Amino acid sequence: VALRIAAMAKTSGSRCRTVIITQGAEKTVVARNGEVTLYPVLKLEKEHIVDTNGAGDAFVGGFLARMTQGFPIEECVRAGHYAARIIIQQSGVSLPPSPDIA
Repeated sequence: VALRIAAMAKTSGSRCRTVIITQGAEKTVVARNGEVTLYPVLKLEKEHIVDTNGAGDAFVGGFLARMTQGFPIEECVRAGHYAARIIIQQSGVSLPPSPDIA
């Protein structure tokens, strides 16, 4: 599915289409340039999961924050995973006082 979407025509030819499918605790799927790469999600014990609302939005925010700075796709996905991991450990959509993405 991801490869078929990534192969769809674009009006802008400046970059290849990148398709990302997150799957909760399962691997994140990234399709681009005719290739699919799977990125494992760090395991988080169930007792640490408080609220999954906003996890997808947090992933997108982390991913795009790195992408707009020119980081490689692997780092963009890592930042997305980090942001989602932090958000699901909070009640409601909130961030800790000082995130540490290092």
